[in-house]
Amino acid sequence: MTVADLIDTGAVAVVLALALVVVFTLLARERRATRRLRAAQVPSTTPHLDPEQRRRAAIVVNPTKFSSLDEHALRRRQAYVAAVFRSHGWDDPVWFETTPTEHGRRQAREAVAQGVDLVLAAGGDGTVRSVAEGLTGTSTPMGLLPAGTGNLLARNLDVPHTDLAAALDLVFSEEDHRVDVGRLEVDRTGRDADPERHLFLVMAGLGFDAAMMAGVEDRLKQRLGYGAYVVSGARALWGPQAKVQISVDGSVPAPSRTRAVIVGNCGKLTKQLVLMPDARIDDGALDAVVLSPRGGIGWGEVAWAIATRDRRGQRRVRHLRGRRFEVRCTDPQEVQLDGDPIGAARRITLTVDPGALLVRCPPPR
Repeated sequence: MTVADLIDTGAVAVVLALALVVVFTLLARERRATRRLRAAQVPSTTPHLDPEQRRRAAIVVNPTKFSSLDEHALRRRQAYVAAVFRSHGWDDPVWFETTPTEHGRRQAREAVAQGVDLVLAAGGDGTVRSVAEGLTGTSTPMGLLPAGTGNLLARNLDVPHTDLAAALDLVFSEEDHRVDVGRLEVDRTGRDADPERHLFLVMAGLGFDAAMMAGVEDRLKQRLGYGAYVVSGARALWGPQAKVQISVDGSVPAPSRTRAVIVGNCGKLTKQLVLMPDARIDDGALDAVVLSPRGGIGWGEVAWAIATRDRRGQRRVRHLRGRRFEVRCTDPQEVQLDGDPIGAARRITLTVDPGALLVRCPPPR
């Protein structure tokens, strides 16, 4: 083989090598293009949201409900909550603490002004009520991370009230539902030109139940939980009947002797203890019970009527229903709303504000 032949053979080899490089390059480009096309046609199972589209929640927390936890435990709890939100594609929540003078209403309104998608109340019934007051009439829903003793609204809406993980799961699995809120006007003297105004979500009333709530000691509540109410109730059981006049939806006031008048937006006290079986939180009406026992036998009749959920009523337990209740008392009586005593009054007026609040919860039953 001559030198010329060797040169020609080397040139051919070089040409073939270059051709192979070009072919493999084109095939690789084609495969990459195919993968991009498939990715565009089949959406990813894990959404990657634009940071500006990520949702954000606010949590209004009552720090007194977590006084038994040290600082390390509190930080761990907050980190856990934030991690749960991130795992669902949300931003870390914004935290607001209540104070002795600001119980949640201002914090909820500040959260709405910041444009959050959800406001969670982490505290007892008082915190929940205050947060609801700040959110009523807005399109921002309220969620519940209960941390109190009674947790009345959570019990009535079937929201877990002893399991933080379960309550957080509900936040991401349930929809928002419109519920009614109650309005309470408190006239201390019976002649007030500008009575106090409050919001309630579960129940409000006067008499025995309010005296029972007022008699609950914080120290006893921390030790016995719900049992503290039983102890206080036993103390208040034997008080005198009160002379009252009750008007429903503008009717002529009917005189009555009673131990308690309780008006409810919903009717459950515990899982098994239902005071107003027909009360619904989204029906645009309020239900009421008038308890008029005399002595131990009378209280036995009341207990039997409540335990059997007797809707017909009898002489010791009367059931009423309406949109506006007015109760006037001859002597001042203790008043409570959602389990919190607020002092004595001679007249209270209770009305309903239908569908005024959005709550993230299972469908109300």
